[in-house]
Amino acid sequence: MLPLVVTLAALAWALTTNPLSAPYVARTTSELAVTLERAVRQEADAEWIAAALETAVAARHAERAEMLLALADDLDRDVDGTAAREMIEEETGALSLAVDCALCMADTGTCPSLQHVTFCAVPFEMSVLGDLNALRRATVAVTLGEEVDELDAGLALVSLGATGAVIFSGGTSVTVKAGATLLRMGRRLGTVTPELTRFIRIPIRWSRVGDVISGSARLEDLTDAAALARMSSVAADMGRVRAATSTAEALSLARHVDSPADARRLAQVAEAAGPRTTRTFEVLGKGRVFRATVRLSRATVGTLALAWLAVVQLAAILGSRLGAMALRRLIRAL
Repeated sequence: MLPLVVTLAALAWALTTNPLSAPYVARTTSELAVTLERAVRQEADAEWIAAALETAVAARHAERAEMLLALADDLDRDVDGTAAREMIEEETGALSLAVDCALCMADTGTCPSLQHVTFCAVPFEMSVLGDLNALRRATVAVTLGEEVDELDAGLALVSLGATGAVIFSGGTSVTVKAGATLLRMGRRLGTVTPELTRFIRIPIRWSRVGDVISGSARLEDLTDAAALARMSSVAADMGRVRAATSTAEALSLARHVDSPADARRLAQVAEAAGPRTTRTFEVLGKGRVFRATVRLSRATVGTLALAWLAVVQLAAILGSRLGAMALRRLIRAL
């Protein structure tokens, strides 16, 4: 009984610290990087990459095919990439001849690839002119009685606020500015999810937009401060994603964000995986990647181990007692 008493005493002490109240803790950046890379290596064997490449070639998806070829080289997988390389050459060659960069700059939605967005649209959209152009589009739509993209205009406001060093929550002005512009471009490209849109849409007093553009009014006069702070926080997280990966990758990764919590987790993953973030999501999927950002705390693991040990010891004692009783009855019967 002594081992059982000691184990129960240790378990009782452990439970006084309430380890199960917060059983999960965030992994450190280095822990997360190792965990994700190990999972990718286990999942992405030659057969998996070959099947994914075949799908990318059939869909004429040059960017995804390039990522998969790089993944095969990095993991030293023996995969035939001839068809994929031919498709990539055909697609990129045709696009480079057909795309008018000025048209892509004027309307991000017309850009045929994320690379064109990066080279053509980003320099303009990252400037104050891009923000003012978005507000101009919204103001014209209101004047004409047309439907207004409130999220596009709201993100332009956050970006303008960051440009003027008006930071409502989290991040530096550069990070918030980059994240807000990224989300605005993602909105026009269709990579911002409807779920996230509902979280970060802010009300706008359209009658005051012209005053903000002219500098005679503040951003706070246009909308609700709390809603603006929430959008600013998400923008800051997406800015971290862009800084850890690239503009093109961050635009693509935005489709995995359905809430502000997802944006924080994505930023954590991007800072751990860096340029390998896109391939990590491609191989493991959103659910597995986000679950990897947390682990059971040592206190929780220790408490569960003590509980398991107490159950095993109690079962051993009861088993020995019951076995002895059965043996005595058997001896009497004989």
